[in-house]
Amino acid sequence: MKLSSISVQSINIIKHIGQRLSPSKKMMEKDVFVKAEIPEFKEIIFKKSSNLKEAALFAEKNFGVKNFNINDLVCANLLNKVFTKIHNTTKGKAEFPPIVSIRNQKNVRFSGECGTCHIEVIKHPQMISTIIHEIGHYNHQKCCSDFSKMGKHQELIDDGITDFSIYEQSKNDKQSLKLIKKYIRPYATSSAAEFIACTFNSIINGKTLPKEIYELYKKYEGPFADIFIANAMKTV
Repeated sequence: MKLSSISVQSINIIKHIGQRLSPSKKMMEKDVFVKAEIPEFKEIIFKKSSNLKEAALFAEKNFGVKNFNINDLVCANLLNKVFTKIHNTTKGKAEFPPIVSIRNQKNVRFSGECGTCHIEVIKHPQMISTIIHEIGHYNHQKCCSDFSKMGKHQELIDDGITDFSIYEQSKNDKQSLKLIKKYIRPYATSSAAEFIACTFNSIINGKTLPKEIYELYKKYEGPFADIFIANAMKTV
């Protein structure tokens, strides 16, 4: 199955000193992004827990987490606070895995991992970004039919994937790679899946992004694209 794409008008950006790259509302109203609407939802109010049992109950009640593998109250409250932010930013549409773990390990080769029903995060100074990043992966795999083809080159080989078309397409789009490096981070250019997770992290954290990044995010079936676009239009 080919990756779905969208048809969007190209934008000629008038270059003035100090003008930001983000599109004006008038520009956005001329393309498909104007159709994005923000659904109604019930906002969650984060409440700091006084013990681990209370934190686990908060996670289960609000996010459906059944297995709360966290033995540090500070980390438990941090995770619930981040999950609350994700829930509210996605207007209640984000899904959360039933199994969540935060490990206090050293000398590991990864800071986070996402599976079909779990996320695992290693305790470290940038843990908040890692949690958001992994939830981005988790929701991307839920909504994207071609998620298995969006990994890094070696990941595709290890998983027995022989269709490298999406990987090659992303690597050959030099203009987009430059934008991703500038507005997201260099690591986000390693694969379409990492671009989506890194961009998800940037959006959840309220970063202002240019229209071209939103186009790519939607092209690669990033989760909650229409909600994020509608939110961006409100701030233009």
